[in-house]
Amino acid sequence: MLSYRRPYLIIPKLIEQSTWGGDYIVKLKNWQKKPELKDKKIGQSYELFGRSILALRLKDTRNSTFQPEFDYGKTGVIASSRLLSEKKDYLRLDDLVDSDPNQVLGEKIWKRYQVMPLLIKINQAYGNSFQLHLKPGSIHPRWKPKPESWYYLEKGLATLGLKTNVNLASYQKTCEAIEGKMAYLSAQVMCDELDLGEAKIEAQEYIKKKNPWQFVNLVEVDKYTLIDISAGGIHHSWEENRQKFPLGNVVYEVQLDVMDPISSIRSFDQGKLKNGGGIREIHIDDYFHFLDTSAELNDPAFLQKKRQGNHILKTANYCLDILEVNTALTASTGDSFNHFYVRDGEVEITATDGSVCLTAGHSCFLPQAVGQYEIKAKTPSTILKTSIEV
Repeated sequence: MLSYRRPYLIIPKLIEQSTWGGDYIVKLKNWQKKPELKDKKIGQSYELFGRSILALRLKDTRNSTFQPEFDYGKTGVIASSRLLSEKKDYLRLDDLVDSDPNQVLGEKIWKRYQVMPLLIKINQAYGNSFQLHLKPGSIHPRWKPKPESWYYLEKGLATLGLKTNVNLASYQKTCEAIEGKMAYLSAQVMCDELDLGEAKIEAQEYIKKKNPWQFVNLVEVDKYTLIDISAGGIHHSWEENRQKFPLGNVVYEVQLDVMDPISSIRSFDQGKLKNGGGIREIHIDDYFHFLDTSAELNDPAFLQKKRQGNHILKTANYCLDILEVNTALTASTGDSFNHFYVRDGEVEITATDGSVCLTAGHSCFLPQAVGQYEIKAKTPSTILKTSIEV
């Protein structure tokens, strides 16, 4: 039943990443026995975005018919599409928004964004590029700001900010030297003058000698730590140490939904070569132009936000709260839609026109018009709540 006064189970979109994904997300959602997920390396689970699929009839994540949406580098399909029909069993969030944006998102949010502005996803990833994002409010012909924040579900490894008194000229020359070397190796492989495996070895040996990590803060991040880089201009990357952090970086990420090619400004891509020898575009001049060198925004301790009551984070574009429910609580959506992700436990969420049951690892969406709702814990539970204060 379509209503603006009920919660909706979100059918998550799972994205396979054969080079850096794993089985953590599948196990997190208790889907490891599903044959269609066997041996799949899942790198991301989209818990909320503009095209999220909302279940109309299904109301319990324990139901055996509860299936993910897949995107294995091809056209996204619903695993159980043989059983589900659009607008009868599910609908897309953007269709619900189109039907009445003020009741779904909230009047102020719709007026400001004209769309569901957020992307919430769970990542399991190893190393990624040295990068930064434009500061909110900045105007550039190519680059768009992408405020984002990370909540670590397991211990991980990252670089956050520049080291104190870093020599920026030396850092930039190091990045330029690596870029030149990678371009040379790429050309050699693509001309069949160098084996791909040999090129990868040579790349890593060269990068180890140049050591770009000497210029940035390498940080071991504890489980359930919130990293906020939403201010923009902040150097960051996820790093890899498979002996100490075998899961990689398992991160619950909240961000403005902005496409990567127009938001991620890279200075170094960890020496990665594609199967055909290609390399990703690097933007060294722009990276150093937009790099914030202020002491505060390059201090990893400042970027790790401390919990204050239920509040973990409040930015201009999103808020993240933790709700710990042992029995029950009653609250209101306020002026914003609410998104709930069950980190631990099992809950039932009830509003005027219905209820849903969520086990750990799963999400639901409440339109702003829901107003008052109740959360009952079937076991002691911890919930991550995302909303927007405008």
